[in-house]
Amino acid sequence: MTPDAPLILIADDESKIRRLTAKGLERAGFDTISAADGLEAMKLLERAAEGHAPFPNLLVLDLMMPGLSGLELLARIRERWKTPVIMLTARDEPPVKMSAFREGADDYLTKPFLMEELEARIRAVLRRTNASAGSKSRVLRSGPLTVDPDRWTAAWRGEPLKLAKREFQLLAALMARPGAVATHEALLRAMGAEDAPDLNALRVGIARLRKRLAEAGMDPAALSSFSGVGYMLGDLAQWDEAELP
Repeated sequence: MTPDAPLILIADDESKIRRLTAKGLERAGFDTISAADGLEAMKLLERAAEGHAPFPNLLVLDLMMPGLSGLELLARIRERWKTPVIMLTARDEPPVKMSAFREGADDYLTKPFLMEELEARIRAVLRRTNASAGSKSRVLRSGPLTVDPDRWTAAWRGEPLKLAKREFQLLAALMARPGAVATHEALLRAMGAEDAPDLNALRVGIARLRKRLAEAGMDPAALSSFSGVGYMLGDLAQWDEAELP
């Protein structure tokens, strides 16, 4: 792979389309990986999220794929990641396009297409989503704990943390300001629950997050409660590299 080149995942069940798209994007300066269907694409993303491979900067998805369609794959992706997605498909009916945008697609291009247009759209989406060529993800760090809000990944001492969506949202909000109290209101907003605030759901989410962190080896007391105010994740800078096994 080329250093700093954006990595594009192409998922399409037509092998010829995959090859031609990959070749064209690589000529334009991108790195690519390919999947023959939605299930294979999901496996590649999960492997990357666990730290076994680079996570793609953008996904190009066909709509009609066996096993797991492009729309179904997009819905699963949006449950966990904010990675930009361009749908590339022969379906050009307005209701289909609207369904893709409702599921969270960033752009929609119909086949047949010009490679130059796909390249231009990819660069435009990357610029819009702050994932442009050469830029690195906004990784939050506190000692051995790292959180990448853009890729929805977290790790403790280099080992990936397996977090549910709500647990990750809470951890990312707490990691935004380690050593400072995050109010109940701020954490509820992070969970997407500001319209129907539920402190009990917040308490349950925090308890589950503590459990996940403890399972990874972190002292659960690092995540403390301030009655009537909120929660604080302590500054973990004291856990310096010298303490790592």
